[in-house]
Amino acid sequence: MQISAPRATLTVEAIQRMLDAAVARSRELGIRVHIAIMDASAELAGWISFDGAPRLAAHTARGKAVTAVHTGMSTRKWGDYVASIPAEEQQIIHGIGGYVGADGGFPVLSNGMVLGGIGVSGASQALDADVARAALAAIGAVPAKE
Repeated sequence: MQISAPRATLTVEAIQRMLDAAVARSRELGIRVHIAIMDASAELAGWISFDGAPRLAAHTARGKAVTAVHTGMSTRKWGDYVASIPAEEQQIIHGIGGYVGADGGFPVLSNGMVLGGIGVSGASQALDADVARAALAAIGAVPAKE
């Protein structure tokens, strides 16, 4: 019986590079957003909040990042999944709380392991996702299939 399993998480350098890329892309797009990066345990590891970004979106950005870590899928794909299951199962998921099924959140994957996740919120879902993809590209990560 094996009693251990390999685990990995994002490095400080990767988190900083992701934040820098997300900030740069947000500025290019002219948007004000909140950017949350969670480690492999879904603990907040990186955070940027633009002046003037909608306050409610701060909670949503964190929720997107947590959802991506816990599910190992993009938040858009998670939302599609939840919409496809029976109502009684949806009630179970909604009872847990905190999961977000809107575009703009992605897990950071490497060798089949979830290293962390990013969530962006404050603009349209498409722009939120654009910023998150830029952060992933900065570390050579590929977004989870949507």
